[in-house]
Amino acid sequence: MPLMLAQYFQGWDVTPEYRPEFISLWPGWLGPENYHLLDCVAESEWQRFNDLLALIASRYEVLAANLELGQLSAIASSNEITQTYAAAMTKDASQFTRIVIPELDCVVSEDWDFTYIVWHKDRTAIDSLAPLVERAGLHHFGREPA
Repeated sequence: MPLMLAQYFQGWDVTPEYRPEFISLWPGWLGPENYHLLDCVAESEWQRFNDLLALIASRYEVLAANLELGQLSAIASSNEITQTYAAAMTKDASQFTRIVIPELDCVVSEDWDFTYIVWHKDRTAIDSLAPLVERAGLHHFGREPA
């Protein structure tokens, strides 16, 4: 049975049964006192996200989610989901990268402020992706306690 976009998305949002785990250049939330760090991110630091996407694509089947067309499409190469620094800095949220990793039953989505999110139902996806996140020189963490 082919995978359907509706298994993962409702409109522009990931379906509610998936929980977020954040991937960032930093090991946790910056907080207002460190927001200035967002303005200091070098292209080489930003490239770590492309490195992560390439690592994921080399290890797993990856489907690109096109929410405007309402479809999932297999990617043949990580070049289909990576981008240049200049393009990444000028796009809007509708152009953010969103991929599905069927084997891990998760979604990886680009977000604002040099953050990606792994949307998962259980820790299996996080445990499987954690070594790739670390190899790319990034950090992952869950929601902060209330």
